[in-house]
Amino acid sequence: MSYFKPDENINPTERKLLIALRVFLLAAGIYITIFGGATGSERIFGVLILVALVIMHAPSFFTRNMIRAIPVEIELLLLAMVLFELVGGDAMGLYVRIPHYDNFMHFMLPLYVALIGMMAVYTLYFYGKLKASVRGMAILIVIVTIGFGAMLEMGEYTYDKYLSHTVIGEITGNTQMQGSPTQNAIDDTMNDLFTDTAGGIVGALLGVYFIRRAEKHGDHWHVADEIEEMGEPRKES
Repeated sequence: MSYFKPDENINPTERKLLIALRVFLLAAGIYITIFGGATGSERIFGVLILVALVIMHAPSFFTRNMIRAIPVEIELLLLAMVLFELVGGDAMGLYVRIPHYDNFMHFMLPLYVALIGMMAVYTLYFYGKLKASVRGMAILIVIVTIGFGAMLEMGEYTYDKYLSHTVIGEITGNTQMQGSPTQNAIDDTMNDLFTDTAGGIVGALLGVYFIRRAEKHGDHWHVADEIEEMGEPRKES
């Protein structure tokens, strides 16, 4: 296996999508790092794209695949987060160019986080490391996701208050994170939190759906097997 040739045993459609996202984000990261994004001054986001790709693939790369790669379902979600946030929202300036793009991202990012969270807690449940009902797992993940959204808002406030007019602000374009031409900072923050909550609920419900669908056929959500195997070294052939 390699960056451009994922495991051939995964679903063919997922494999093609995975290759497409890997290639596009690598090319986008290099291009944005060299030339910048929408205004030519967004090189920092190109660097962050490349850093994100390295973090996702460094363990399996440097151990020559002895450490298993993250499950394809999780990698697709992480790559989508990088695509919509760092490429679209930041480098291409879609937060400014497209109305309500901020609302879209405050819905999608918690959805991704909640869905990944459901995969993780279901794995613990399936392998007997956690005792909880599916409903209990979903509620737990929604609460955690709301906390994640609150942390994002605190980060935005900290950036606006203390960092936007420093060297860090110059690197990122001095954009104010809270408030907009149509909303003051408080309204913007509360709308973001409500949207975060909605995204977390939808992500948790999707997780419940996948669990119930597998159980309906007398099976289990197989992402649990992939997550459990991440901690097991590959056997040399």
